[in-house]
Amino acid sequence: MSVASGRTTGDTQDTRSHGAGRRAGRRAATLLVPVLAVTTLAACTAEEVDPARAGTVVVSVDLPFASLNGATAAGRAPGSVLVRGLVQSGFSAIEPDGTVRPDESFGTVEKVGDDPLTVRYTIAPTARWSDGVPVTPADLLLEWAARSGQLDEVVPELDADGVVAHTRDDVVVFGAASAALARAASVPTVEGDTVTVVYDAPVADWRTALDVNLPAHVLGRLALDPDAPALPIPGATPSATATGTTSPSAQAAADATATTSPSPVAAASASPSGDADPDATPEPAGERDDAGAGEELEEAAGWAQAVVTAVQQQDRSALVPISRVWRAAGRAGDVTADPTLTTTTGPYVLADVGGAGVEMVRNERYAGEAPAAYDRVRVRTDLDPLAQLDALAADEVDVAAPVSTSDVLAAAEGLEDVAIATGGDAVLQLVLQQDAGGVFDPGSYQDAPDPAATVAALRAAFLVSVPREEVVVDAVRPLWARAQVSEVVAAQVAPAATPTPVASATAAAAADGPVEVRVLTNTADPLRAAVLDALTTAAAEQGFEVVPVATADAAQSLRTRPEDWDAALVPVAQEDLPVAAFAARWRSGGATNVTGHADPALDEVLDALVAQPDPDAAGAQVADASAALRTWGAVLPVVRTPVLTVSATRDAAEDRGLPVVADVPVLTPAAADLTWWWNWTRR
Repeated sequence: MSVASGRTTGDTQDTRSHGAGRRAGRRAATLLVPVLAVTTLAACTAEEVDPARAGTVVVSVDLPFASLNGATAAGRAPGSVLVRGLVQSGFSAIEPDGTVRPDESFGTVEKVGDDPLTVRYTIAPTARWSDGVPVTPADLLLEWAARSGQLDEVVPELDADGVVAHTRDDVVVFGAASAALARAASVPTVEGDTVTVVYDAPVADWRTALDVNLPAHVLGRLALDPDAPALPIPGATPSATATGTTSPSAQAAADATATTSPSPVAAASASPSGDADPDATPEPAGERDDAGAGEELEEAAGWAQAVVTAVQQQDRSALVPISRVWRAAGRAGDVTADPTLTTTTGPYVLADVGGAGVEMVRNERYAGEAPAAYDRVRVRTDLDPLAQLDALAADEVDVAAPVSTSDVLAAAEGLEDVAIATGGDAVLQLVLQQDAGGVFDPGSYQDAPDPAATVAALRAAFLVSVPREEVVVDAVRPLWARAQVSEVVAAQVAPAATPTPVASATAAAAADGPVEVRVLTNTADPLRAAVLDALTTAAAEQGFEVVPVATADAAQSLRTRPEDWDAALVPVAQEDLPVAAFAARWRSGGATNVTGHADPALDEVLDALVAQPDPDAAGAQVADASAALRTWGAVLPVVRTPVLTVSATRDAAEDRGLPVVADVPVLTPAAADLTWWWNWTRR
């Protein structure tokens, strides 16, 4: 067995190639076949080859697709991020280490002013939607309207999953304000193919704060055309007052279009029967009738302009339906209802969505820097990891990313003609609850001479008991040979912080008798269960009694039941606005601060960090904030969670009828952007 090793950007990956036993076996078997008559030999050796299979790559994951709308909770789910990474292009993409990679074939993002922070977006002529419609400033204005929160008329009520719930149907509410664009209160200005955004205050994440998401010309039609199909709106409460008049924005669209075609995409993607054909790749615009193509583009421009008018004039009669459709558009259950909802900008375009997965086809209208290398890519949703490997062995699947466990890895190593890639994903961290009356809450020690000092000693004693090296050696390294103890507090924002030494202490030094610590984690995850077991044993030697928190939903308890736990073992994923997300997690009263951590000195550091537009300076400030949190005893990084990806190794001459895949990196579902992972499917 030959072994090759490589590195992924920002983290370590192991890649092992299992030799060509399958092909060697086939060759050996061929040598043993006796010489027969020519006709018999031809009948025995000829294999039926499906030409479509050779151009179709099948990927098996346990990550269901939910939505193409990257600004919603469903669109940020790992399965949705995976699909969007292949079908959507934009001004930039986030790499595994948090760096921002620009795509100048789509356009450019430039900081053209510092006081106030001013960012200019210039759309390249090669940026176009999969229906042939050019990307325009309307697409960016639509996303600003949704993500800035400036046009929302009510504060949306969100459910436990972050989805807008119980919203009135007669108000403007996108419900997707971002921490970055919330600081850009003024409507962006448009000049030709450029959009200029002016921020009220500096923003560290300005490079990724705004990008193209949903197509304005499609959303405009669905929202404002009375003949467009209705979409079910999640969480909408029927309105007592329905808009019965035509908005100025809708009228502008009607004035700008002279065609009665329902949409440019519907016409391009419909079969002769009028039903959408999921197997049909849209024909290039140049191959259609020039007059028909011109009418379609003219109509699309009209609906896009309707969105521009609605945003610029803050026309609520148009913004109400636009926001309503925006919240719903792109969901997996709806893209089959109207094929226009699959309109994207990447090298592939979504062709079919079902319970078993999704299928994407080559986007013939893509003119960017990384066109498709295959005709089709299927992403199967397979929850059984061993079944994923069985499908790979049977050549039904070309790449599999099953959950990483010892049994699954052993099964993968038993396969022939595969490349096995292992690596690290989300950072597993131990965080301490500092509020809600728990063991690490100073309020629980009011009778102590110095409650703060008492709790500080308890925190130090508990954290020093965590057997991080033991966890790495016993639980992770068997799955990922290069695993190391993690020192990363801000996941994929900046390089790891310098380890902070913690003085050795015991619980007995701060309290009388054993101290009970309730630890919350998802014990269904084998790694977290192993860490909990090791912690239970090691902490007992320091005078702590670890008690697992019994809960049906650990993630829900983490957010909503702080009184139920004292410490939590949680994986920390990468975020699309990494600096803002890090600050929100640790600032006093931060939106995602689940621990109750409050430190005015740290708040000053974080406030300066989120307003730092220079990435080099921001990296140093992230390191300072991380060190402060470690010194305080608020968090302890443990290790990156192991992940596994297995891909078939084939030879085009010998494995006729099957696609050849190469250089497939390990899939990291916790990444905020998986565009980089699909590089092997592009030319």
